[in-house]
Amino acid sequence: MTRTDLHDRVARTYNSETGLIAAKNRMVLDRQRQRWAGRSDPLRVADLGVGDGALLEALREALSLADGPPLVLTGLDISPAMLSLAAQRVPLMPVLSCASRAAEHLPVRGFDLVLAHFILAYVRRRALLRQAARLLAPGGVLSVATSTNEGAEPLLEQIDSLFRHSRNPVRRAVARAADHAFARSSVPATGADLVEDAAACGLHLLRRDRMRQIIVFNTAEEAYRFAIEDGWCVNVLAVPGLPLAMAQVLTRAGLRLFRYPFTFTQVIEMMEFSADPVSADVLSVTARMPVAVPV
Repeated sequence: MTRTDLHDRVARTYNSETGLIAAKNRMVLDRQRQRWAGRSDPLRVADLGVGDGALLEALREALSLADGPPLVLTGLDISPAMLSLAAQRVPLMPVLSCASRAAEHLPVRGFDLVLAHFILAYVRRRALLRQAARLLAPGGVLSVATSTNEGAEPLLEQIDSLFRHSRNPVRRAVARAADHAFARSSVPATGADLVEDAAACGLHLLRRDRMRQIIVFNTAEEAYRFAIEDGWCVNVLAVPGLPLAMAQVLTRAGLRLFRYPFTFTQVIEMMEFSADPVSADVLSVTARMPVAVPV
């Protein structure tokens, strides 16, 4: 199974209209509207994980309402299905590629705004940040949004207590699948890790916003919808040599073995970076979202 297979599968059920993704988009759009208001020259934008194109569509609408600049949009994604969805929503130049090779396909120093949202589960952090830094034009801004593993303790505790040392081979297989998914992911443990990596890649922090939301799964089906259908933990399906359909069946079965209700805190970091030297004053904001039951 390839990563393209996984992303094409997520494209069937991907939802960017509600929940955490929509809340993140609203906050990011507000920041970008403030940043680019009054600009007259076209704003060259590259989304390195364009998904269904909802963020670019919303950015276009937001800047239009704010008398912002016209947009020249490029959308990059590893999934042909996602690129097709994006092209149906907004006029863009579609590019089929992984973000870790973006600068091989896009003009170096050719973009005023580069977006890299929720792709660190699939792309190594420093590889992504180095590519994005090469794409930024003078005065350009990189917008990164990612979940972190700060709220993962309840999941890790259940894996240790219920699965890792169980005599049941199915339960031990669940622990191995979880370990494999964590190992493949480049989601940072904390936002500070992302800031550190960005600095090592020559990027300077401009702004940092955070969202924290308590999430409750009452059933295994709710957990599956969040993890797989909404794409938050789809890497768990990437078991070497295992067909996608079988991985989905086993994931559903594994999730039924957890204890419910299951509660954890989802932490979302939204940061803006520049490749140019900036002031040391950085604005940091944390937003706490209401409890969502179910997701």
